[in-house]
Amino acid sequence: MLSPEHSSEVDPDWIGLQNAIVETYAEKIESCIKHSAWKMLAVVMEARHAYLVRLFSPAVSEQYRTFLKQLAESILQQDVHIQARVEEQKNIIAQQQLSLDRGRRAVRTYASNN
Repeated sequence: MLSPEHSSEVDPDWIGLQNAIVETYAEKIESCIKHSAWKMLAVVMEARHAYLVRLFSPAVSEQYRTFLKQLAESILQQDVHIQARVEEQKNIIAQQQLSLDRGRRAVRTYASNN
C-alpha cells in the first residue's frame, strides 16, 4: 500500500501492520455499506477513529512521519470514496421509501374505492 521514503530508518513490519489494519478497516466499512449495516458502520468508524488517534499521536517516532503523512492522504482518499458510497446508498433508500409511500397511497385509494 504505502512505503516510507527512508526505508532503512523504519521498521517495515510496523509499517506493514499499520497498512494491514487500515486496509482491514476499509474492507469492513465497505462491507457495512454494501449490506446497509448502518449501526455496524458507526461502530467500525468509531473504532477506526480511535485507532487513528493513537496512530497519529505525538508519541509515534519522528522517523515514521513521512509514512504517516502518506497514510493520512490515503485515508482521506478512502473517506471521499466512503462518503460517495454512503450518499449513493442514501439516494437508493430515499427512492425506495418514495416507491413504498406511493404503493401505500395506491392501496389506500383502491381500498377506499371498493
